[in-house]
Amino acid sequence: MRLEVQTTMAFVAVIFAVQGCKGGGPSMPSDPEVTSGGELPTQSDSVENGGPSPAIASTDPSASPWGATRAEQCRRPERTPMSSKANRAFKRGVDATQANDVASAQEHFQDALKKDARAYPALYNLGVLADRSGNEQKALDYYKRSLGVLPDYEPAARGIATIEIRQGDVQRAVASVEPLARDHRTNLEMQALYAEVLVEARRYDEAWMAARRALRCDERFVPALIALTKASRAQGRDELADSILDQAMSIDANVAELHFLMGEKLKDEPGRLRDALQAYQKAVQLRPDYTEARMALGIQLLAGGNYAGALSHFQVAQRLVPGLPAVHVNLGDAYRASERWTDAQQAYRRALELETKLPEAHFGLGLLYLSAAGDFPGLDEVSALEKSVDEFKLYRNQMGPRLRRDDQSEEYLRDLDRMIQRARRRIERDKERAARESERGAREEEGAE
Repeated sequence: MRLEVQTTMAFVAVIFAVQGCKGGGPSMPSDPEVTSGGELPTQSDSVENGGPSPAIASTDPSASPWGATRAEQCRRPERTPMSSKANRAFKRGVDATQANDVASAQEHFQDALKKDARAYPALYNLGVLADRSGNEQKALDYYKRSLGVLPDYEPAARGIATIEIRQGDVQRAVASVEPLARDHRTNLEMQALYAEVLVEARRYDEAWMAARRALRCDERFVPALIALTKASRAQGRDELADSILDQAMSIDANVAELHFLMGEKLKDEPGRLRDALQAYQKAVQLRPDYTEARMALGIQLLAGGNYAGALSHFQVAQRLVPGLPAVHVNLGDAYRASERWTDAQQAYRRALELETKLPEAHFGLGLLYLSAAGDFPGLDEVSALEKSVDEFKLYRNQMGPRLRRDDQSEEYLRDLDRMIQRARRRIERDKERAARESERGAREEEGAE
């Protein structure tokens, strides 16, 4: 039987399945407006000149019919910064977060709120920490409180949409972001976020419209170009997606998500896997808390036999988004490949606690018991193989009509049946041999007497 080390859950790039496509790690604001709040900034507001992308409206500097210039129409209202005392506490919270001292970070962010009740970045960062701890409801509460202070604070809106899509409610995410994008048209980040949520909802024409609203103000606005890249890819317009992605990369090559999207493109091209790995690695280098990039990189490393490297990325992803089942499935795969049997079992079971109908986790458990066989703690060989059969059957039942005719589980089940029969025959032979030896020993003792 051919038994391979393989991943049991193919990684699908769903931008909001993790902590948002732009990261979720608390960081220092890069300017007095605290535009990035608790997120790592992914691009600057001013970028080098780049040519217009295909099918994208160019900036028109002429005066509008209403008498205001385009620049005046697109100017976002100034945001009130935190008080100096609150800002100092906020900085201490960011430092504690980067040192992985969550308790101290929470204390400092709460202190910032005591000094300035309208410190919306502190509220947002508390939401990020709550989400990372697996408390999605508490995270939502903090994000909503942040929006209550600053209604167009796009990181908080992204955090809400992230959780709602992670919970499988795309329409609720659209409903959360749509009024914010409608009421705050000068917030280009909000328009780009709305476009991405619409892509998730498969409302592609509306996604294009939302992204173009941002591009009319700034034709080089990378988040909007990213949204259009995703929309084009989802529509099967790969050449257009590639063209927009290339233009965005020429505008600002320091945007982590652009490298991730490049990796997703390259991994499907013959002979470009090495380039895809480099793109994923660059994305992680630019933004260490980029969960999607770590997941994608870990999967490729695992498939290539670099189990330790894959495990390190999955472990970071698990700390960033503990409530995402796919993270635990991939973590289980890496533990299984490393022959850490009980750790793998715990990871798969955690995935099933988060999502009871998760065939990929059952497939992973099936491979786990098959791979470990007689080495799994507390199980003899036959018991482990029988548990493997049970897990593969659960996998097939949960897959239902999605199960392909050539699914490998069928081959595993046939091989398992033969292995169980051979193991049982071997056990019977061993019992018979032991019985004969016992009888012979008894006769020899009688003869000696």
